[in-house]
Amino acid sequence: MRGKKRLGESMLLVGLALLLVSCSITRAKWRIKKDKSMRSGKSAYIDAPIAIAKEKRRPNIVILLADDLGKYEVSAYGAEHIATPNIDRIGAEGVVFQEGYVTAPTCAPSRAGIMTGRVQNRYGFETQIMEHYPTNWVEYISGRWIVDTGEFKVKAKPSFPAEWQAHKQGVPPTEISLATILKKYGYSTGIVGKWHLGVSRKQVPLARGFDYQFGFNGAFSLYTPERNWAGVINHEHDSFSAQHQWNMGRREEAVILENGKELREEQYLTFAFRDRMKAFIREHKDEPFFLYAAFSAPHVPFQAPVDYYCQYAYVEDDNKRVYYSMISALDDAIGEVHQTIIDAGLEDDTLIFLLSDNGGASYTHATDNGPLKGGKLTQFEGGINVPFMMKWKGQIPPGMRYENPVSSTDIFATSVAAAGGVLPSDRTYDGVDLVPYLQGTADGAPHEQLFWRADHIWAIRDGKYKLILSTRDGWAELYNLETDKSEQIDLKEQMPELYEKLHEEHEQWQKTELQKKPLWPRIMDKRFVLDGKEYLFPA
Repeated sequence: MRGKKRLGESMLLVGLALLLVSCSITRAKWRIKKDKSMRSGKSAYIDAPIAIAKEKRRPNIVILLADDLGKYEVSAYGAEHIATPNIDRIGAEGVVFQEGYVTAPTCAPSRAGIMTGRVQNRYGFETQIMEHYPTNWVEYISGRWIVDTGEFKVKAKPSFPAEWQAHKQGVPPTEISLATILKKYGYSTGIVGKWHLGVSRKQVPLARGFDYQFGFNGAFSLYTPERNWAGVINHEHDSFSAQHQWNMGRREEAVILENGKELREEQYLTFAFRDRMKAFIREHKDEPFFLYAAFSAPHVPFQAPVDYYCQYAYVEDDNKRVYYSMISALDDAIGEVHQTIIDAGLEDDTLIFLLSDNGGASYTHATDNGPLKGGKLTQFEGGINVPFMMKWKGQIPPGMRYENPVSSTDIFATSVAAAGGVLPSDRTYDGVDLVPYLQGTADGAPHEQLFWRADHIWAIRDGKYKLILSTRDGWAELYNLETDKSEQIDLKEQMPELYEKLHEEHEQWQKTELQKKPLWPRIMDKRFVLDGKEYLFPA
């Protein structure tokens, strides 16, 4: 009897232990709430009457967005290992921004800044939105200590949202998208490509001002309907994140949708996007339109059409060969979209922006962003200083190389001004209309300072100087970007007064401008070793 009693007690203890470790580690603080004042301000702006001049056509707005394309993978910036003649043409017929910045070194936050014209920290979109979080201690312990996550490290203090909370992550419905504003001013609006700004019914493109949508809502999708596909060469990375992408395929947030309905797209995805973009332009050539042409190339998974792959037979590294092939396919697709605008007789009436959402993903080992330091996920120049061009025939001089720093938030303000609109007055916008600066009618530079924050990483560019630091890990570095664009010479010890000044200005920016804490947590840090020093950046 005693043995049975002890066995029963042991089983009870085991059961209690299993119950304990399987308990949820969710915290209520991650519940996403709406800002009532912002909601009412948005409604008032949208409902306000406007006067639109009928005698003058408002320009079409086209944003050509690449995904993880490094600045020095574009020949207009001096790349010699690859040619991008079609991307270069947009800059040659317009302006090449030498110092073009995005608001974050990762896809989703950066795209949020573009689509709202506001640094995404203002509304709590601080780091990547996540598809899944550990829901209990077993999953957390497994991810932190058992599963080989390589250079990605699970955060030390678990506090994650429940699934229903995570589903609401994205640009809050109280924010006003560029599509919503342009639609108010009579534009037909379309998005073709990657969204990555939320998947709930109030956050998908058709709920955020777009009349037409084709693409996927998540962070990635296969370029082919199945993992192995005729005419396409794959290069599979060994990392756990890459394997997740291959295994996901086109399920869940990676499914291809047209106006919210799932379909099987058999064409190589970059070319499928190209053809839908061209069709949208032709269908709306007689009315002002806004096209958000959000390519997913050259983001992983690495897949390239075989005919492009054959063009790079001299590249011995297969990883780089597939990557370069994807960029060339992207360049040709961009060229065809651009030519469609010209052939439709719309060149004089179309304002075109071209940029990447962040720097190249150096952890794929296909690019190193040289001569820039770091890459995607880092607030070093390799992560936030991107290829950025603009064309508006007849309005800005062709062939310009503009030296002053500009921001991806400027796309929003420039587009609204070009459309004859006004920005909502109930919220702060971080961008400016670039046209007067390019025409030479505005004095000074568009931005005296630019700020970044992602969890424990802060950065500020003030004129030619840049401060980057980690509040958690205790390091800080100060650089003169005019003489040291590669961020090699740390001036913090030599210029302590400037260090203190920039640090205080960043703190003041957070206190007076941001007002919002992150609406969700990061789940991992990514380890980088740069110039012999180890860094951890939020992933």
